Order: sequence, then structure tokens, then C-alpha cells
Amino acid sequence: MFQLSFTSTVRMAQVLIVEDEFFIAEHLRTIVTGLGHHVVGVADSAAQALELVHGLPHPPTLALLDITLNGELDGIDLAARLRARYGVPCVFVTSLADPETVARAKQATPLGYLLKPFVQQEVYVTLEMALAALAVTTAAPAAPEPAGLFVRDHKQLVRVDFVDLCWLEADSNYTKLYTCSGKHYTTTMPFKQVEARLPAAAFLRIHKSHIVALAHITALAGQAVVVAGHQVPIGRAYHAALFSRLNLLKSADL
Repeated sequence: MFQLSFTSTVRMAQVLIVEDEFFIAEHLRTIVTGLGHHVVGVADSAAQALELVHGLPHPPTLALLDITLNGELDGIDLAARLRARYGVPCVFVTSLADPETVARAKQATPLGYLLKPFVQQEVYVTLEMALAALAVTTAAPAAPEPAGLFVRDHKQLVRVDFVDLCWLEADSNYTKLYTCSGKHYTTTMPFKQVEARLPAAAFLRIHKSHIVALAHITALAGQAVVVAGHQVPIGRAYHAALFSRLNLLKSADL
């Protein structure tokens, strides 16, 4: 028999086991604790499991659920209640693999589906994958992207929103910002440094001295784009990059 000589590579989890067959439940408990996790309890029915979780100071990290359980509710019903009431995700541990059961189980969005009979390494891999996925989904959200640039205007700093910024122009050691509302600002920050602070999905350099907001291009006029009624030149080296970002339709005139 394969013997566990390793422990989980993720943080210790608080695991609930719901299984109506005593020996399988105890086998799972042995494997889970051998991996360095803590089993918060074992139940053989949905009702007992819900009562157990309700009495815990904190919900478990994960529930290992058999689908066929004692009582009126099965493991799929229990999975829905555990997630809705306590935010507890599950892994199903079952011998059922028929299409109807799998289709129902998918609705509970489990983190895994382990078929019986299982061996120790299968439990290990299933838990590792489930807990790794859970760590990603519960990670702290990234800080929101800035909505614009702050530029000095006389004695104050004003925000120029990206959605209002039409194009930028390099002017010697300065950078000029032109907005769609008709205002313009000048900053002493070099052109390349300003470019690095723009969202790449929304802005594109089309000339060594010009960057445009793609959403504000209204026309192509020869060797220039029209942005907010102004023609901004296109450098020869930048044609391919610009055309690859535009949704061009072929016509008889092209």
C-alpha cells in the first residue's frame, strides 16, 4: 500500500467530513490528518453536518461530502446549504458517476469530485488542487487601477481622467495632454514616463511624439488619425501597430 511520507504544501485547512459509512469516514480522517490538516468533525447526514457547523466558532475551510447520506438531504443538497449559509466549499467523495448525478453535482460548483474506491495519493492530489484553487479565489483583491493622471494646473493638482484624455504630445522635455473636453495641460515628466502610466489597452503610440486614445479615433485621414476634431500624425514605423488595433473592414476604396 502507498504510504504517505509527505504533507500538504498549502496552509493547514479545517476540514469537515460527511460520510455515512463509518470505515470510509475514518479512513478519510486518517488521510486528512496525516496531510497536516485538522478534521473539525465527522457527520453521517446533512442534518448532523449543518448542526455541527452551526456550533463551530468558525466555518470549516472545506467539506468532503459523500453524495448518498442518511436522512432526507443528500450531499448535493448539503453542499448548496453549506455554501449559502456559511460560505463553505466542497469536494464530493462518492461512487456515483452517472451523468444525472454529475450534472446535479456541477450545479453545486464543487472544488473536486473524487470517486470511490480511492487511494491515499488521490485524496492528497484532490485536496491540494482544491485548496490551491480556494486560496486563489479568496485572495485579497488587487488594488483598483487608477482612473486617471494628476497634473499640476497653476497651484493645484487636477485629475485628468483616462476616459477624457484624447491624445498626448511630446514637446522637447515636456509632455502635453489634450482632453476631449477641450482642456490641455503640460507636465515636466518625460514622454516615455507618462506613457508608462497609461493603460496599454486604451492608448497607443502612433508617432515618436504622439500617443492617442484608441476609443476617441473617429477617422483615418491619410497619414493622420482624427481625434476630437484634430489630426494627429501617424509615424511610418507605427502604421502596422495602429492598424492591428483598429477594427478595419475592407472596402473597394482600401
